[in-house]
Amino acid sequence: MILNNYILRDLTREIEEIEEEFQFMYLASEIVDGTFKFFKIERLTSGPGKPPFDLKDMIKLIFYGHINKITSSVELAYNAKYNHLYNLISHGVEPSDRTIRDYRMYFSLIYKLIMSFILVVANRIGLTDFEHIAIDGTIKRAYNSPFNIIKEKDISLLIKHYMVEELSKDEIKKLRRTARKFLRDESKSDEEKVDILFYWWYLLDCSGQVSLALNDNDARLMKTKDKGQKYRKFSYNVQLGTDTKSKLICGVNVVQNPTDHYQIPALMNQILVNLNTKPKKISADTIYLTLANIEYLDNLGISALIPTSQQNRKNSDNQPDNPFAIDYFVFDEYKNVFICPNNKELTLDGAYPAPQEKGGGNKIKLVYSNYQACKNCQYKGKCYKSNHRTITRYIHESTYKVERLMSTEEGINDYKLRSKTVEAHNGTFKRVYHYDFIPLIGLKRIQNLMFTIVASYNMIRLFNLIKENEMDLYSVINAIRFISSN
Repeated sequence: MILNNYILRDLTREIEEIEEEFQFMYLASEIVDGTFKFFKIERLTSGPGKPPFDLKDMIKLIFYGHINKITSSVELAYNAKYNHLYNLISHGVEPSDRTIRDYRMYFSLIYKLIMSFILVVANRIGLTDFEHIAIDGTIKRAYNSPFNIIKEKDISLLIKHYMVEELSKDEIKKLRRTARKFLRDESKSDEEKVDILFYWWYLLDCSGQVSLALNDNDARLMKTKDKGQKYRKFSYNVQLGTDTKSKLICGVNVVQNPTDHYQIPALMNQILVNLNTKPKKISADTIYLTLANIEYLDNLGISALIPTSQQNRKNSDNQPDNPFAIDYFVFDEYKNVFICPNNKELTLDGAYPAPQEKGGGNKIKLVYSNYQACKNCQYKGKCYKSNHRTITRYIHESTYKVERLMSTEEGINDYKLRSKTVEAHNGTFKRVYHYDFIPLIGLKRIQNLMFTIVASYNMIRLFNLIKENEMDLYSVINAIRFISSN
């Protein structure tokens, strides 16, 4: 009797899992159908020959594969033939692995539209209002061997070899292995090699770097967060914007710039198009606190939740051990003075124009000091090493507004939602989707890959939100059909 109960329980669980998997597949199919209808996607074909596979069915097959973390075209082609769910969602198409690779390459932008349509659906069925978007960046390593690079000095020597005089044996020995391999390559003429070398030189000149990834010319040297990693690796900077309420990703932008300082405008332009609505708040880490970002958001009427370095350390309870650090100088806004740890007031000495920021206007440099108090201070020599202590602030009307907002309880509490929202995605893409090891090269292809991964992630998240909110799946599907028709 007990054995029968165990068998019955396992059988019930298995049936429930199959039913849930079928429901998910059904919802994914309806999302793709709705995307094609909502954005009026059509494929125009002409000419004789074998008719191509139906575009919508192929997109469903590839999309469902990405949802299940299948990036191998060979594995996906196998599932199209022998897995009943893949066969069902794609209406029985059985493409070759080469055909799947072609469809991935030529129609990858459709996944950006799928990502956008999921966001529209989530908003229309009341799962979120996209009021607060959290922004963060992560580094995706390029698909390039660290040994498959060439340096500027090697290119210079090779140009000298082909255009001025041949290199000596000692000079050839000093070349990197890739440069020596290029020198010994007999499949190309000297003229062809010179053209290649000048093209590489042009790429280095455009990137401002001294090394070039030969497998992926678009990749740039960036610092990664790998444990024990001392040197920069060829990578891409992936910017994500995530809704703090639903945890749906609203935008993804891949850039070559190794820092996040000026990335908000480009990402936000995409988010605004995807949502077809404007968020009220944008939260981001301190590194995004630049005048270009702040003025962009201010012009849109969006509140920026970006703390200063001091505010960030205070909110995270990570203040410095030095009791005379700037974090312990309290600013009195009403008096416009800084109060030092010895309870003395540092008054404004003068205001000076600061150098213009990239992509923004001019800040004002404010200098505060109290020479007389410092001269007689008991902490002389500990608080400062020169004649007296000075505090420098760089302010602008827009950044000052953000600083004041982040000093309020409301601003601090809203900002705390950021880390709970965006940090998990970065780990998910690295450990679950393994995007560092997908063999794609080039900025455009990496951008399209991220659209596909984000659309797949959002699809899973939408299904989970429907379950969490105990919504009837078939009522949601009817809503999807209605949304796509209007």
